[in-house]
Amino acid sequence: MPSPDSPPIMASAPTSSNSDSSPDVLRSVLSVAIFVHLFCVAVVLSSNLRRSALQTRLVGLFAGYTQLLDFDPDFTPYYYTFGRDVDNDARLVVDLYADADLPVTAQPLLKTVTLPEGGTNWLGDRRRYFALGRIVALNAQPENENDELTGEIARAIGARVMRENGAKRAVVRCIQRLIQPLDLSLLNPGFPPDKPTDTRYETMPYEADVWIDEDNQVQTLKRSSRAEVAPGQNNSTTSPAPAVPARN
Repeated sequence: MPSPDSPPIMASAPTSSNSDSSPDVLRSVLSVAIFVHLFCVAVVLSSNLRRSALQTRLVGLFAGYTQLLDFDPDFTPYYYTFGRDVDNDARLVVDLYADADLPVTAQPLLKTVTLPEGGTNWLGDRRRYFALGRIVALNAQPENENDELTGEIARAIGARVMRENGAKRAVVRCIQRLIQPLDLSLLNPGFPPDKPTDTRYETMPYEADVWIDEDNQVQTLKRSSRAEVAPGQNNSTTSPAPAVPARN
């Protein structure tokens, strides 16, 4: 037993190791969660264009999280342009005629309808027609030619416009406006540098006849392009700027 004169023995305070380690554990968990979140978002954003096979698997793996919280753009075209001719704005022009049995050269033009017409670019219909025009222009290119797709679009557009205006025959054309090069000194002869809206900047990648037959069915016939009719006579300048030479 301790003597009466010895100092009292004080009980030591209990250690609080569990409470001291809690903030460290919480910080570690939050750090891992933030890293996983940023990694998932980085993967889906970097996979929005030209997605590889590995990126496709990762996007599918993270879809339950990224799509639920709307982090995945899902191929939304945030880029404005690639600078190619097919990226330029294209519109659909429909010439209307009254008689389905007569060629267009043997009857007067009733009306010309341009889609989209004037208006703000915020309108959904205007953006939709620009998108259809780009699809037709892209799929009318020799390297991407798809007559079935362009024919279906021409048939649908022509049928709607004809029925709205009481016509029986139409010529559907896709008109694409080319852009000037940034350096106007590279502008090819024949293109006015001070008037980028001149008609000489316009090309027609697609043209088709659309008519309503005696069975009330809509028929479509693509008109042959200049290159198909006379390949040796297609040497005129059709682009405002010279083509960039390919790199070896």
